[in-house]
Parts: sequence; C-alpha cells; structure tokens
Amino acid sequence: MARISVIVPCYNASAFLEKTIESVLAQDTQDWELILVDDGSTDATPEIIERHCSQDARMRGVRQQNAGRACACNLGAARIAPDAQYLFFLDSDDQLVPGALRLMSNYLDTHPEVCLLGCQFQEVDPEGRPYGTAKRSRWVPGFFLPRQLSDDERETPFVTFFCATGQGPFAMYRRSVFQATTGWEKKLSCFSAQEDSDMFCQMALLGKVHYLPDRFYLKRVHGTSITQQCDRVQNAYTVFRQKWDQFQSEDPKKAELLRNAKRHYQTRHRPFRDLKVALRELPAFFRKPSLGHIRWTLFLLKSGIKGLFSRERF
Repeated sequence: MARISVIVPCYNASAFLEKTIESVLAQDTQDWELILVDDGSTDATPEIIERHCSQDARMRGVRQQNAGRACACNLGAARIAPDAQYLFFLDSDDQLVPGALRLMSNYLDTHPEVCLLGCQFQEVDPEGRPYGTAKRSRWVPGFFLPRQLSDDERETPFVTFFCATGQGPFAMYRRSVFQATTGWEKKLSCFSAQEDSDMFCQMALLGKVHYLPDRFYLKRVHGTSITQQCDRVQNAYTVFRQKWDQFQSEDPKKAELLRNAKRHYQTRHRPFRDLKVALRELPAFFRKPSLGHIRWTLFLLKSGIKGLFSRERF
C-alpha cells in the first residue's frame, strides 16, 4: 500500500536526480510510492528513471513533452495510487532528510483539520554540504507593521500566502483537499516559478495550513536553479499577482478572507516591503552610482509611500 505519493517533476535533472531518489529510499517508512515525471528531458534523465523503476516496484515513471513544472506536477498527481492519503511534490535537485515522510504524515494523521503541512529547509551546495542559514519566512499583519510568525506559531493564515511568503516545495498535502483545488496553475508552468505560491493560496482557502520548524527538506543551491533566474521569477510573480489580486469567491467566508488579504497586501505588506528594499539599495547606489539604480530606488520609495497612504476601498 502507498499511503504517501512522492511526485518528482524532472527536466534535464541528471546531475542531481540520483541523490533525490536516494533520499526517498532512505526514508524510515515503507508506505510510499515515487512517481518520476520526465518533462521532455534531453539528457540522461529518462535512463535514470527507467533504471530505478525497473529495480523497485514502488517507483513509476511517466513522460510528457516539455510543458513546465506545473504541468508535470498535475500529470504526476493524476497517476497516484488510489489508496494514497498524502502527496509530497519534491523538486528533482532537492532531497528529504531521513524520517521526513513518517514525521509529517504522522502529524497530519493526528491533525485531521490540517490540509497542508509545511516545514523549514536547509540550503545545501551542489555537493550536498550545508549552505547558509536561510529559512522560510511567514509574514502576517501586526499591530501596525507586518510581522513574522515565530516557530511556535504553527497555524499559518491565508494572508501569508496571498503575500507570496511561506510557500515552497517543502510541504505535504492532504489528498482529499488537494483534489478540491483546480490543480497547479498552467499559466505559471512556462516560468517554472511561483506555482507553489498559487497552490498554497488554493489550499489555504480550503483548510488549515500548519508549519513545523524542523528542517526536513534539503534545498540545493546551484547556478541553474530557477530561483537564480530573476527575470523568470519576476514575470511569474506578475502572473500570480494578476490572478489573486482579482480573485473572487461567492462563499462569504472566503470572500472576507480575500478582502482582508488584499487590504493588508496593498496598504501594509507591499509598501513596507518596497521601502525596506529601497533603503537596502541606497548604500549600493552610493558605492556605485547609476541612473538605472536610482530610478529603481525612487520607484520603490514612491510605491511604498503611495501604498501607505492609499484610500482604495476593498
């Protein structure tokens, strides 16, 4: 029986895919299946998938023409075992620490009201060595300024994800709730970025989201990772904002959540974020002045001040 379905979207992933698969094999629970979705790779990825699937019946490989991560995740989710209760979407260059699947599924077993369980992560370099001390921040409304949730505040509200914080591939989904979403946003698939932001918003409208402070996920930092491609990430964020800034719901409770989240994002989160970035950029400008740099800094300052004094009705 496969109680947990681990879905790995793969595109030209031969450099790190072996380590990703090994991290699933090293889990201390056996009630999982591993679905490897080849997104039209042109390197040795298909051969790696075929070899591992031939050696372990818990692994299955599927292939699609290159369409991006969101489409690959949707295909993998459509192929899960009928008795699977939980889903974990694991990026093909990342890893799970031993015990991650057992501990996260046990938490969901004992918290039936939780539809999505996140965790913290540890960045590692291409060789798998710890790299930096980054952590996933979760921002919520404060008394006046936005504030970050502390590690002992496990419940994470919808507004956190509406502001595009707290999201990431390090999460376990309750299948019954995931199937009530519209799936991974295909409009974001061409960017292979911000899909998690959209999915976390969808899940948080349907149930409670909790976070564990444990670093169960190893996130690999390397030159070809999508997070290093700033233009694609920014374009994906624009698509994400266009969708959720205009998103409507006929359900009164969801409509109220959306109104409150929009108000906070427009009048607090974004203005203070823009002002914070602008102040951070000023020293860089004085060290190496450029017209483009000052234009960007002035744009952020203007955006921040305008947002703080906005009288837009929500």
